[in-house]
Amino acid sequence: MSASHFKLEIYPHEFPTTIYDVAPEPSTTECGMLFFIPGNPGLPAYYVPFLSKIRDSLPGWRIICVSQAGCDTISARNAPRSPDQTYFNLSQQIQHKFEIFTTLLRKYEYFSSSDQKKEVVVAGHSIGCWMLQHMLVQLAKQQVPAPISLVLLLFPTIKNIGQSDSGVVFNRILKYFPHIADVASNLTYYATKFLPDIAVSKAVNFAMQNPPEHAANATRSLFYSPSVVWQSVSLGAEEMKHVKEESEDMAEFFWKGLWSTLRRESSRSGNIVAYFADSDHWVGTHTRAEILSTHSKRENVEFVISTADDNCKHAFCVRDSDVMAKHVLSWIKDL
Repeated sequence: MSASHFKLEIYPHEFPTTIYDVAPEPSTTECGMLFFIPGNPGLPAYYVPFLSKIRDSLPGWRIICVSQAGCDTISARNAPRSPDQTYFNLSQQIQHKFEIFTTLLRKYEYFSSSDQKKEVVVAGHSIGCWMLQHMLVQLAKQQVPAPISLVLLLFPTIKNIGQSDSGVVFNRILKYFPHIADVASNLTYYATKFLPDIAVSKAVNFAMQNPPEHAANATRSLFYSPSVVWQSVSLGAEEMKHVKEESEDMAEFFWKGLWSTLRRESSRSGNIVAYFADSDHWVGTHTRAEILSTHSKRENVEFVISTADDNCKHAFCVRDSDVMAKHVLSWIKDL
């Protein structure tokens, strides 16, 4: 997929957003949409091989990935962070996803007559799963007739993120460096300003242990966008404070699949598949056990834990794109 598949848009008037939007093959009739919410730092560029693999196997589907609000590496490149930069918090991120999702459903005629059989699959990765859950709660409460068949939660950081191995480390850093977002933003700005590009590239390759080209390019674009670094680190700090216990709304409106009872000609609960790594530094083993214990008896929910055969990691979008794409395709085709 070329850079032409990425575009910067503002939804509706305040959210800088990078959109990855690939239409169905011209020879096909559009029959479905995959709407994907990434994890933090929220850049669609990390997911291109993963999304491309899905698109190649589903030529009649539209594939969409939306960045986190404020994570725009298109116009922010090489520009220092403004002292009065707007921070888009978790509540705004949820509203951001809700507005984009409903706008695109309307734009691509998923709210049309009942004789159209277009399916919608929504998926999230890491903190994107938490945002996805809250977006669907909002859809259910506002009775938006979205034809959603399936929800996919990939490595979901939906509860007690601060108790995970990485969450404990991040909280310790925040204790001693409460303004870590400012520090990280300034460091990346001055490093990329004074170091030659080759040095930045070597540093990225060393830190990421020689990643695939797409992941190295995405990380370099992040480093060259100090305002995005600030937004992402600030969002991570807020996640530590607010992603704790599940709300009552989550049990009532999300896990029961009530967002799917609004589907045309359907009164069944929406299906949910949640995929966990066997060992995940952002999802504590005890937290995963609590989620499974609370929700595994629901008829519409399937939990999958990675095995030695696939060994898919939390940051699957770096090296495990093909493995995760195969899983997602199998779940979609089961529809």
